[in-house]
Amino acid sequence: MNTLFACLPCYNEEENIIPLTLGWLEQEEVLKKEGFSLQVVAIDDKSTDSTKEKISQLEREHPQVHLVAHEKNMNLGGGVNTAVTYFLQHGVPGDLCVLMDGDNTHDPKYVHSMIQAVRRGADVVIASRYQGGAEVHGVPRHRLFLSDGAKLYYSLMLRVPKVKDYTCGYRAYTYQSLQRARKKYGDKLITQRSFACMMELLYKLYRSGCRFDEVPFSLRYDNKGGESKMRVLRTMKDSLKTAWQLRRGKI
Repeated sequence: MNTLFACLPCYNEEENIIPLTLGWLEQEEVLKKEGFSLQVVAIDDKSTDSTKEKISQLEREHPQVHLVAHEKNMNLGGGVNTAVTYFLQHGVPGDLCVLMDGDNTHDPKYVHSMIQAVRRGADVVIASRYQGGAEVHGVPRHRLFLSDGAKLYYSLMLRVPKVKDYTCGYRAYTYQSLQRARKKYGDKLITQRSFACMMELLYKLYRSGCRFDEVPFSLRYDNKGGESKMRVLRTMKDSLKTAWQLRRGKI
């Protein structure tokens, strides 16, 4: 049986990490029927609240849960890089890494349609806000407007086949896809610290020969506890610049 690693980068998610982790544990029996054992890897990015303590509690209660704690804050890019490194160190060919935000806005139940997309031949599967049947709940109107504009820009600039959602953090990666990209880029696979790291990783996987697919899902921003940690305008600036640099091979 192969292993599915659910990797959850977290920073100050004391209100969200327990329900999100329990949501993953609820998928365990179905995952076994699909041929996967479950490991939940929660990556604490030097939180200033009780996130680390809550993950430690979950780790004590559930042998499937593992805490990886950063000694200093490394932002989302650092968390994603830690997730990829952990997966490549502990996984084997045939395993899957499912990476998602740690804020409880992504429902683990969509992993099953992602697994089916992998079995149809995809190396990377994105839970997409732009596929038929997708829904978005609780996102402010100005954020939706900016997301739609960014989608158009990224699609025109990067042109990755079968990809519409370049920034959603909810993705499934095969072991072989990340292994191939790590071999090509080494420690330069993820250089961006902001949310732009998700676009960077996607495009470098494309350059490494990966095949993509998307499945619809419901983004439940209304399930999120606590305030958003995204600086919207700064994130947009970083992402637009990163796309430009990626297209020209600068990073």
